[in-house]
Amino acid sequence: MSRVRADAAQGATFVELFFDLVFVYAVTQLTSVVLHDLTWSGVGEAALLFWLVWWAWTQFTWTLNLADTEHAWVRLPTLAATAIAFFLAQSVPDAFGDAGAWFAVSYVVMHLIGLGIQAWVIGSDQFESMVRWASLSLVGISLVLIGGFVTPEIRVWLWLGALVADLVSAVRAGRGVWVLEAGHFAERHGLIVIIALGESLIAAGVASSEVGRGLMFAITTSGAVIATCALWWTYFGTLHGRLEERLALQDDATRGGFARDVFSFWHAAVVAGVIGVAVAFEEAIAHPDEALSTGASLALTVGVALFVGGLAAASGRAGVREAVVPRAIVAMVALVATPLIPNVPAWSALWGLALLVLVMDVAEARRIHRLATA
Repeated sequence: MSRVRADAAQGATFVELFFDLVFVYAVTQLTSVVLHDLTWSGVGEAALLFWLVWWAWTQFTWTLNLADTEHAWVRLPTLAATAIAFFLAQSVPDAFGDAGAWFAVSYVVMHLIGLGIQAWVIGSDQFESMVRWASLSLVGISLVLIGGFVTPEIRVWLWLGALVADLVSAVRAGRGVWVLEAGHFAERHGLIVIIALGESLIAAGVASSEVGRGLMFAITTSGAVIATCALWWTYFGTLHGRLEERLALQDDATRGGFARDVFSFWHAAVVAGVIGVAVAFEEAIAHPDEALSTGASLALTVGVALFVGGLAAASGRAGVREAVVPRAIVAMVALVATPLIPNVPAWSALWGLALLVLVMDVAEARRIHRLATA
């Protein structure tokens, strides 16, 4: 066993939190990209960039899971990856323009650092799975690198190919044996959801800096804050702990596939949903008396559906059946409400979102309380 492998279970450490916080910048950049280009092509490009950013982040949740992140030779390359992540995030707005090479090279170097640490940390019990994962990952990495140096029209297709290659590599590698520390793995994903939700409030705060303070400002901003808190409760009320428990119950042969599906795949939808909600927050607070544009309305309803629906899918995969139906209903209601949103003031759209999610949270809390006291 490598000397940089942790001797005992550990929680998320300062260097991991520092690494995660750099991705706040990337998420903020993606929110800005969507806000300023609410067209199908603009949203599609942002979605593709989001996947690549997410995949760069999730690589390190696996890499550092068993590593001793207090060890200098783990901290140093992680800090190097953090610095590179800054350049990755900085290039997001123009990744399909002149900054394509910056984005691609940053992405590739981050992945190679992650794979290097991972290969050093794992033991013989995971060697075969690691070889399969690394060899398949090189396909997507190569496509991203090549894409950074071709025209934007070709770049889109190469990076879309990288997305497909990532999915294939994850599906194939997840069938092997993976030793994971459940508490740490779940905590890292919980932290990134918190960071994403915090980013939505940052977006609201930035939008409010140029808006006059008044009654409508207070009503609209309160709606954004309460909606964010309701979404937080939807995940952290009880579900996060249940997902961690189910991950811990898996054996080494099934834990990899479980972690891949519940966390690496479905949490991507959850974080993507927050970006959509943040886009709507910015426009709503900037123009509280006006109706949201068609694009912002879609960002709001699809964002809620992705966040809550992603949690429903994760719950189903984890076997937490009682959490599936209420979240699936909220996701469907949000989508059905899409045609109504452009016909009402922005403040009422935010409060409608907040109340929809709050009703589900309260009903779930009451049900849990009844079961606990029965």
